[in-house]
Amino acid sequence: MPALLPTRDALVTSPSNIADMLLLAASGQMRGTLLLSGFTFAQADQSVVFTVPAGYRTQIEDAFWEPLTSLTGGAASAIGLKSSNAGYNTAGDILGGAGGDVAAGLTAVAATPLKRTVGAKIAAGVILIAGDTIIYNKMVSAFTAGTFNIALRYSLIPSV
Repeated sequence: MPALLPTRDALVTSPSNIADMLLLAASGQMRGTLLLSGFTFAQADQSVVFTVPAGYRTQIEDAFWEPLTSLTGGAASAIGLKSSNAGYNTAGDILGGAGGDVAAGLTAVAATPLKRTVGAKIAAGVILIAGDTIIYNKMVSAFTAGTFNIALRYSLIPSV
């Protein structure tokens, strides 16, 4: 296996590959995209979608929805992501913004697969520590159809 550079980019395609992400990070700061898959309109409100691994800090640089089938239904339904960390624990802080992402912006279109309203705290920087979680929010009503993935662009930094 070739030597890994401290800024190596990686695509981690599911939580089952987090061990691979940690292996890459062992050589220093590592950047990449974590693709969390298999979500449906029925995803539980306030459910944890990612936990920062022990021994690491994570900077969330950006986040996106990847609708596989359009999210539809409900009464002005809106979704977002926040964190368990007190600095980023308002719905939409990581993805969705203050009002959340709504059906009109969550259509499955192959030409533009990634959708988002930038999280309210992303521009200022979202730094999470070991054990912090990223949480899915049903901000308004609930969708009645649709499937999606979540993509997180991150830097993983070993704690010292």
